[in-house]
Amino acid sequence: MVRKISALLLLMTAIAVSTFLPGPAFASDSDAVPLWQKPVEKETTSTPNGAIHKKREFVFGDGDVYWSQQISGKKNAKPYVITIPIQGKSQNMMFRYRAYNDAKQAYWKSVTLDQVKELPLAPGFVETEGRYIWLGEPIVYVHKGRGTIEEQKELALPIQVKKNASGVVLEIRLPIKAGYVSEMWALESREPLVPWGEQTIDQIWLALDVTQNAKWLYDGYYYKSPSTYEPTSANAYWRIPENYVLRSFLYTGGSRAARNMGYVMLKTSLLQQEPEGYWKSLPRSLWLSQDYGIPDGFYDTRFNTGAADLMLRGCAQYAEELFCQSAQKYRTYFQKHAASNHYVVNGIQTGWLVADYASAKNPAARTHVSLNHQLAEINFLYSSYLQFGNQEDKDLADVMLAGVVNLGTRWLLANGDLHYAYFPDGTFGRADYPYLTYNDLVETQRLYRLLYGTEEPTIAQLAASKLAWMQKNNVAYK
Repeated sequence: MVRKISALLLLMTAIAVSTFLPGPAFASDSDAVPLWQKPVEKETTSTPNGAIHKKREFVFGDGDVYWSQQISGKKNAKPYVITIPIQGKSQNMMFRYRAYNDAKQAYWKSVTLDQVKELPLAPGFVETEGRYIWLGEPIVYVHKGRGTIEEQKELALPIQVKKNASGVVLEIRLPIKAGYVSEMWALESREPLVPWGEQTIDQIWLALDVTQNAKWLYDGYYYKSPSTYEPTSANAYWRIPENYVLRSFLYTGGSRAARNMGYVMLKTSLLQQEPEGYWKSLPRSLWLSQDYGIPDGFYDTRFNTGAADLMLRGCAQYAEELFCQSAQKYRTYFQKHAASNHYVVNGIQTGWLVADYASAKNPAARTHVSLNHQLAEINFLYSSYLQFGNQEDKDLADVMLAGVVNLGTRWLLANGDLHYAYFPDGTFGRADYPYLTYNDLVETQRLYRLLYGTEEPTIAQLAASKLAWMQKNNVAYK
């Protein structure tokens, strides 16, 4: 994981802290979200104007449709046009999107389609009787290599609104330019996609970012590239293994949009999983390279364990065997990683601290162990055990928990905060995240209680100390 995490990333992690309930999908959701039906998938390729056009489509059992289109230019040509006809009165058709006030606070703004000739360049929801569409934001970018794209904001074209006798036509124009890629996606339904009006739902959706610090693209979820990654730039985004928007969809749910997009995003994540079972971080991290000799295409345990946890959740919610297999492939990979890349911590029960990073290009690299990484891995293993019953998962989680417990109060700073990491030479250091590790501790304690019927005292002590530090320093948390 990179050294700095944005406030939005931490928000998404906070949203994710929830009870893991394996079982059938969506049986207890609101009446607006019917029982799950597996979609039919289709992908096509064509060559308009010499460009390469790809379209991916999911048709759900209840008639909802997700589509994503990508066009890669080989030469300059007229834009590729996608049209969406909508019948009805334009004054009764609304476009809802996220806007910002003078204090830069987000709020939902709505316009009716008879008031505009083009939509704002922002993702949003077209809502009319019998037709509901979640529209992504048109994007143009160039590939920078190593799983990184650079957005070309000045080239994106707004969606045009054209009136006709039966209603309106939304005209989406994707530029075709040599060396550039243009994309657009949408989710369409005959029923409302999000139950607006419930404050919790409204606020959650305000925080979901698929266009500013993050991008949802044809081949996955991209996040703003940190300055410590190569390649990088002011408008660069890298394909990150863990999808924070997907995490909210799976753990908070409550809408057709969350249910459908959750499935689509999981299926897309499957495409990026390596045959060995993990997801590569493709850019080069300058500090990992300098500190540990780890090149590009490395293994980051936190991002990977997060991605696998989402597969585990998807396995339960959608009863999708591919998601179940993906989660089990990762747990097998992690078992091997832990066996080869750990530090022994002696105690009543011998414990392991598992290294945060690894690289097939430099298997001898020895990296530090972040407390938050270690706890997330323990939590995944316990959850995997509860889902699949593999005793090896519980056994490794117990050994890793012993690694944390055997160090005990050595994790504590004098001010009550926690050390971020344990280093190969036995020292501790770096500043911990404001509340990410606290959330991990709470989840570890919940799972431990579920499995053993009692609290783990050292985990309770670390969590209490971290919470007191957070309260003293006015750290907002969930």
